[in-house]
Amino acid sequence: MDNLEKKFTVWLLTRKFARNLEEANAFAKAVIEGSCNEELAEQMAEANRTNTDVLMEVGKVTPEKMVPYMEGKLQFAQKCITFWEEHVKDTNAIFFRRKYEENYGTYE
Repeated sequence: MDNLEKKFTVWLLTRKFARNLEEANAFAKAVIEGSCNEELAEQMAEANRTNTDVLMEVGKVTPEKMVPYMEGKLQFAQKCITFWEEHVKDTNAIFFRRKYEENYGTYE
């Protein structure tokens, strides 16, 4: 998948797993590269302590739980993005592309 880091960044942002583009990009890069340090894991946990989806799936949000959780989300995001690229008229695909273009310009 081309531009996975940018696409995963936008996916994290639209799903409210990060508070801003910079944070989402840091999370995406670390998860994709498998290089999430303690500080970033704590930042992920802090950003998601009140995220209802995360709370329902992992219970108490801790840095130790966030890294594997986000790795699972990467796999799910890739499936979503692949589907949206194949079905460009899907409502979620339209919103995803729009958000991508707001942040990065032309969708690639």
